Amino acid sequence: MDQLILSKDLHWDLIEICDKKFQLKKARENNANGLFSNENFSAGEEVFQFNTKNIVTKPSYLTVQLDDHKHFSLDPDFLQYMNHSCDPNIFMDTDQLRLIALKDIHVGDELTFFYPSTEWEMDQPFICNCGSTRCQQFIGGAYSFKPEVILQYQLTNYIKRKVREASKAL
Repeated sequence: MDQLILSKDLHWDLIEICDKKFQLKKARENNANGLFSNENFSAGEEVFQFNTKNIVTKPSYLTVQLDDHKHFSLDPDFLQYMNHSCDPNIFMDTDQLRLIALKDIHVGDELTFFYPSTEWEMDQPFICNCGSTRCQQFIGGAYSFKPEVILQYQLTNYIKRKVREASKAL
């Protein structure tokens, strides 16, 4: 199982500007990629409208879950470089296909989202080391959290439904 290295401890080099709003960067230490803001956004503001492509029935580490048997790749591709955080600044709204700022985002901030907010079960679970006071340590998908923990996060409607169903089964 992989362990995340804290983004704040990495030295990032610019790879390219994406859609004027974002910067794709690569970390010197481990060649990881990250997506960074090239603009300021206020909490609650729509950051970006995206599309789906390659809808599949089996998840991969690059897909986003729509329902029990539908997963999609992000379009444009550069969005796949948003990394995980247990204290995210982005919410991925899979109903309206948009990214929403969860808090104020400033030029140069890395864009992160809480992977279990869109995934019931992760294709590649990992040990988190995001450094947040909210760090959950193990990221295996929404199913792996107690309802009182996962419901503290903004979740897609699909994940909210799955949490309700799982709670009723207890």
